[in-house]
Amino acid sequence: MAYPGNQPGTGLRARKASAKKRAGKRRSYRWLLKLIGLLAVVGLGWAGWERIPRIEVGTLWPIAYVRLEGGIENLNVDKLHQALLPSLRGGYFSLDMGEIEGAVRTFAWVDEVRVSRVWPDTVTIQLREHKAVARWGENALLNSVGARFSPEESGDFSALPVIYGPPGTETYLLGMLNTLNGKLEPARIASIDMSKRHAWVIKLNNGLEIHLGRQDPVKAMERFLTLAPQLGEDYLDRLKRVDMRYTNGLAVVWKDEAVSGALPQPGTQF
Repeated sequence: MAYPGNQPGTGLRARKASAKKRAGKRRSYRWLLKLIGLLAVVGLGWAGWERIPRIEVGTLWPIAYVRLEGGIENLNVDKLHQALLPSLRGGYFSLDMGEIEGAVRTFAWVDEVRVSRVWPDTVTIQLREHKAVARWGENALLNSVGARFSPEESGDFSALPVIYGPPGTETYLLGMLNTLNGKLEPARIASIDMSKRHAWVIKLNNGLEIHLGRQDPVKAMERFLTLAPQLGEDYLDRLKRVDMRYTNGLAVVWKDEAVSGALPQPGTQF
């Protein structure tokens, strides 16, 4: 009778299995040693990072140059530089772009601004100034789209027309100024005043005042331009004041104040 332990090859298979088991254990030990080594490296790296002073990391590659791009005519560059200094003390990577942009926008002349970094030590500021086309009241200006801004140093803009009106009507009144100027050419409007009750007073650059009352300003001006030529070719230069607040005509005051009177509507008798 043959027993399993005495069969040919049984001992050889057992030895192979034992060797395979020992090899598996050795591989497991090697992986464990590698993992321990990796954890040790990570731990040492983290400990070293924690020892690095944060202020030194934050100031690596300090900013050396600020480049301004765009047409700058009215902005005070020296004051802008001083305002930017606190925001530029960090290093290249620690700069706060939003903080820099906010510092630039504190200047009333700034309409649009974009801030970017240029490696390794430069900040570029692209900006566009407001283009003043009219004055708003005594202390503010309007740009070409009717946005109001109040610079501390506004310069001499006395040649620009001045607009008076309730807050919130800036865009509307600037549009009305342009429309009426188009009808009055070559004369130009020096000031336009709309009260809270929407009563209009227009003053031309030759000193003529035109009181329109609460009428539609475009229609009232068209009526004036239809009637006034009957006063003579040089009527705009001779008139001091015109009152259009009459249903059937207009009242005029001449510059020499020697003559005043009323002009009726076309078709009526003088």
